[in-house]
Amino acid sequence: MSASAVLALTGCVVGPAPRQVDFGFRLDGSGNVVVAYPLCATYEIAGASIYVDAKGEGEDGDGFTTLWSATDPTAEEAERGVFAVGAAAGFRQETRPLKAPLPDGFYVAVTELAAGKEKNGQDHWVTPSRLKGKQLAPGEYVTEEGKVLTRDQINAQAICPK
Repeated sequence: MSASAVLALTGCVVGPAPRQVDFGFRLDGSGNVVVAYPLCATYEIAGASIYVDAKGEGEDGDGFTTLWSATDPTAEEAERGVFAVGAAAGFRQETRPLKAPLPDGFYVAVTELAAGKEKNGQDHWVTPSRLKGKQLAPGEYVTEEGKVLTRDQINAQAICPK
């Protein structure tokens, strides 16, 4: 059997894998985890949430439990993709307030606003303990892989229309 026949039978598609973008994160002066989301220059975020894997169906009914979510950014920084997770500051509506301290690992998901239309953005795992011992300059963020990036470097990863 040829390689193409095997690929056809297994349902595999040959081609480049989707490109993973790195979110950045850091602590603010109050100890909140601040996320820097990779965002195209003409986009804004419409909302953000954090969630964790759950046993069984989870509270969301899909194997996950949402711990916090907020919509309608009011602060320019939040509109541009930099926001504190678990904090209502910077958003008009906190649709699910954080009820317990943040776990040491969670997914961050963002809804983007492009040309007036909302669309699902990227999501990414964040481990706040990776910040321990990191000395970050203003405007620097750590990625899940431990790289230190500036806001411009994070945004440069965004997959934007041409």
